[in-house]
Amino acid sequence: MLDLIPGAFANIDTRFLEPAAGDGNFLVAILERKISVIDETKHGGSEHWYEFALLRCLASTYGIDIDGENVEEARQRMMAVIDAAHVFRGQPATDAFARAAEAILTTNVVVGDSLNAPDQVVFVEYTPVEGERFQRVPSELETPLMDLFYEPPAALPTVHYSELGA
Repeated sequence: MLDLIPGAFANIDTRFLEPAAGDGNFLVAILERKISVIDETKHGGSEHWYEFALLRCLASTYGIDIDGENVEEARQRMMAVIDAAHVFRGQPATDAFARAAEAILTTNVVVGDSLNAPDQVVFVEYTPVEGERFQRVPSELETPLMDLFYEPPAALPTVHYSELGA
């Protein structure tokens, strides 16, 4: 199925949502394809450019499943892909990187019902900005019915990737 949209993998920040993620088969395949296009010429420029690029791939991949065990397995499988990419480069992952990856997985691969309760599913949109930082905005899958007391989620402070898991 992913071969039907080859142009979608030209940019590591292209957002993907799997509304019935199961144990992560599509999420893992999406993540692997994104990682395969990481390029030092396009994404490099600093000491930790590769870690930031990996996190960008992860931060733009979203999944929902109704079963908590499936969500946990999907997160573990995606983390294994990230770890393998680090090993392939011959660089040990920093502790800050590992915590950041876990934080992103916690906010973007979630338990929820995308069919019957999409207004209760909230992700964090991570947008990369200058200096290996992420701008973070909570984002509802579907905006709840507006009432007098509804307040849309407020943006979170911009943060360096190494501080995401702090």
